[in-house]
Amino acid sequence: MRITFIIATLNSGGAERVLVTLTNALCKEHEVSIIKFHQGNSFYPLENNINLKTLPEFRFDTIYHKIASRFKKFFTLRKFLKQTPSDVFISFLDTTNIACIIAKIGLNTPLIISEHSNQAYLKSKIWRFLRRLTYPYCDALSVLGSSDKIYYQKFVKRVELLLNPCHFSSEIPLDSSFEKENLVLFVGRLDANKNPMMFLKAIAKLDQNIRKNYRFVVAGDGELRSVLEKKAKEMHIGVEFLGRVENVKELYKKAKILCLCSFVEGLPTVLVESLYFNVCRISTLYHDGSKDLIEDNKDGILVECDNEEMLAKKIEWVLQNEDFRLNLIQNAKKRCINFDINEIKKQWLKLIKEVSHG
Repeated sequence: MRITFIIATLNSGGAERVLVTLTNALCKEHEVSIIKFHQGNSFYPLENNINLKTLPEFRFDTIYHKIASRFKKFFTLRKFLKQTPSDVFISFLDTTNIACIIAKIGLNTPLIISEHSNQAYLKSKIWRFLRRLTYPYCDALSVLGSSDKIYYQKFVKRVELLLNPCHFSSEIPLDSSFEKENLVLFVGRLDANKNPMMFLKAIAKLDQNIRKNYRFVVAGDGELRSVLEKKAKEMHIGVEFLGRVENVKELYKKAKILCLCSFVEGLPTVLVESLYFNVCRISTLYHDGSKDLIEDNKDGILVECDNEEMLAKKIEWVLQNEDFRLNLIQNAKKRCINFDINEIKKQWLKLIKEVSHG
């Protein structure tokens, strides 16, 4: 089977990680291509037999070029789709999904579009209008949460709930043990939605002995990095900013706690990846989805969004109660089966075959 994925970039994001994991698994038995919009190599390793194509660069420095380049991008994408013989196209993320639906007009190859954030994450009224206008014309839509499935079923004929595979599922045995260090971890893009400032403010409220004896590490980059580094100095807290980390599993192996502070998420990669490394997960009650991945006080801990005092109290409680932490980790392991790459690959192939045979 010939399968073509379309995505804007192959940077270090969660959706990009999922695409690479999925394509690396599928390419063992199928002919897989990736079309991406932006220049640059894949942040995550791709198998050599995957056919990678990149659209040419367009100018966006003036209003004229912004308008002209959008039209050029649609026509160029359409040309690439025509030149890539496929049984199915699969696009990732909202604006790319919209572009693919428009670029595919008149082409017979079926299109599956894939959402990787909660529907509320898309704030632009124009893009929300375009999403509502175009999504009914896809052949299927994959989503990550039950609330999203309910939302999209109002105007999309076929919506499937397909969880993200975890690349560690085929790499890390479930009975693995790890030598833990006094390390508390934040992994993610440094932007307003991921809310890393909440992590810093919680650290500032921790007991002095914990602040003295633990390392607090932020792995990730983004527009807020310099602001966060300045804030950490002002608050006199020791936080290590590592930037983008290619081998994040070395951090998971050492960490006792992972904190997720987001306002909106789809299926956060870090809450899934950390399951395989015996890391205790503390997450905000991000929009609609956190309870899909964590049962509070059973296999992780949930806190209110932007409530640094609550986060600090939960971090202290976990670090001061070792049996409780180990119990949370043990229960969380049971969720790993849901993210096994082989099972999720089967689900994707079933959908692809059903869509391509119409």
